[in-house]
Amino acid sequence: MNSAAIFVIQQPMILRDREEIMLQCNKNTYNHGDISGTNFAMESAYVLNQLIISAIVVTCFICTKTIVDSLRRRNARLTLVIIGAGPIGLTSMLVAARCGRVSRIVLYEELSKLTLFNKPHQIALDVKSVHFLKRLGVDFDNIEGCWDSGCFYTRLGVFQEYMLTTVPKLGAAVDLRLGTKFTRDSLRDLEKIDGRKLVLACDGSSGQAARLLGLSDEFAQHSCRAYGAVAALDRPDECQIPMPERLMHNLHFDLTAYGAETSEVDGYQGFSFKVFGTSRHRFMSLSIPKCESPQVKSLRTVLDRSMMRNIFLKCFNTYKADSEPRLSDPIAVKHMKFSPRLFEVKLSQRLETSAYFQDSNMFVLAEGEAARCYNIHTGMDVNVGIKGLMGLSSFISLACVVDSEHAILQALLQKNKDADRICRDFIKAGLVEYHMLKTCL
Repeated sequence: MNSAAIFVIQQPMILRDREEIMLQCNKNTYNHGDISGTNFAMESAYVLNQLIISAIVVTCFICTKTIVDSLRRRNARLTLVIIGAGPIGLTSMLVAARCGRVSRIVLYEELSKLTLFNKPHQIALDVKSVHFLKRLGVDFDNIEGCWDSGCFYTRLGVFQEYMLTTVPKLGAAVDLRLGTKFTRDSLRDLEKIDGRKLVLACDGSSGQAARLLGLSDEFAQHSCRAYGAVAALDRPDECQIPMPERLMHNLHFDLTAYGAETSEVDGYQGFSFKVFGTSRHRFMSLSIPKCESPQVKSLRTVLDRSMMRNIFLKCFNTYKADSEPRLSDPIAVKHMKFSPRLFEVKLSQRLETSAYFQDSNMFVLAEGEAARCYNIHTGMDVNVGIKGLMGLSSFISLACVVDSEHAILQALLQKNKDADRICRDFIKAGLVEYHMLKTCL
């Protein structure tokens, strides 16, 4: 009994122990779940903190890089090297001095200062070129010359003297190397200059700078859909006075005395005649839209120097300025040089006018007649080159900061597009714009 009682009594104790164990297990289970939840919350907070810190670091990096890039772009400068001190080279120097992106300007010119200042030939700046130069600060009131219909006429040496004395006063660091020809040794010196460089070949159609700098010598010939002839007359007894041009349109000539049948002129546009230059150095041009009129055929095929000389002689005496002396036959024979017959007017365009050389960190551009030229003297030839400089300031600003291959390529492509546009515009209407023709075909 006692034993049974004891058994009976002990059985509930065992159950109680089991219940306590179960309660303790449940309690431990609940505590473990709380700990896991706490760890998860802590891990989530840690990850969130890391993300916030990373975002702050990335934001600070981007802001710092943006500020540094902005400062770098704002303070970026380059060295500009100009080869040729003609109107295009000197205008380029003025553009560079005004744009504020050039730390130093180096000018190479083969001729001496005295030779430059005594150049006798006349240049004519059209209305667009005058406005462009005025925006650059050119004071035409302090340049010897004359005005006519918004165009400015002056002697080349006078213009060069004004530019060479004015630009150094603008505060830019200018290194004038007059009487110094640009050679391969000069190219080696140029490559030693630290930082980015922009080199402009402005030494004319017969210059060799573009080739020395690595640009191709290949040119494309474009027809301007016109025929022309030119004449030059030197009169040593006259003074070097700039004179406005004189022009006449729709002229026809009687060439029957030379055995040419030229009586049929109906339906054909006549010739345009133009006189320009200083009073001492006079130039004449004869031009006509491309056609097959009897007169054009005769003047293109008949090689009779007296025929073309007499045409220029008669036209000059008829349409010259009232203050000019007449041109006699002996003077014409002795002092006048002229085209013996009509030729096709063409524009020559250099196929490669811009390049970038990574090893020397150098941009190279051809400007003026080194980039494009034509085979007839219009009296306003300089204006085609000045058109090419109207975007030079923007290109200098862009060349200072471009650093990737894609950005450099885009800058060069834009420059090439501008060069092609200038050529297309001249082919389309250049002879009319420069008063060589009355209307386009």
